[in-house]
Amino acid sequence: MENEQAASVETASLTFEEKVLQTIVGVALASIDGLISADGKFFSSMTEDLADQSNVTSGIEVEVGKEQVAIDLEVIVAYGKDIPRLFAQIQEIVLQEVSRLTALEVKEINIRIVDVVKQETIEKTTDNQ
Repeated sequence: MENEQAASVETASLTFEEKVLQTIVGVALASIDGLISADGKFFSSMTEDLADQSNVTSGIEVEVGKEQVAIDLEVIVAYGKDIPRLFAQIQEIVLQEVSRLTALEVKEINIRIVDVVKQETIEKTTDNQ
């Protein structure tokens, strides 16, 4: 009976708000060691409190179309990390998660490294939060 109802629908659409894609990207980035958000917090620590959406989506801009999405990221990287390797990891995890959760095609991923921070600075910042 459910199939009969679905077959009778002439027009249907599924759309996503930008904040949905921003959150998906932010949560996906939490698995990448050494990647820090544009506001100076580790992505992994931001996802601990998903109630504060501004933390999870900080530094993440998206343009969502009907079938495609473009993603712009501004990030801070921990000093000593292999930035080209991080770039490849970001591309892989973002492409995988966005495709899996939304079926949207990721048309482009642009990453802007806005700073590199030493481990001591990161630890001081984390201790003060």
